[in-house]
Amino acid sequence: MTTYIAIGVVCALLFFTILIGRKVGFGAILEKLAILWFKLACSFALLYIAHIIVDGYDIVVPVNLFSALTITILGIPGVLCIGVLTVLQ
Repeated sequence: MTTYIAIGVVCALLFFTILIGRKVGFGAILEKLAILWFKLACSFALLYIAHIIVDGYDIVVPVNLFSALTITILGIPGVLCIGVLTVLQ
């Protein structure tokens, strides 16, 4: 377990080193993180609403971090991926 944590910390440090090396302002980094968090929150809200709506039809929509990240990163194709995975479940 500590190996995974160490690898994650090293990757995060490399990521921030690359961002700082580009001379990008700290405000721009915070703005991009804020947009990412907003998209993630909207993804969770979308999954939760879909879970409530289709629960009456005995369809289970997974409301978890992987599903939310898929929707956050991919957008509409992510919604379609989760929809297909839900139907084929």
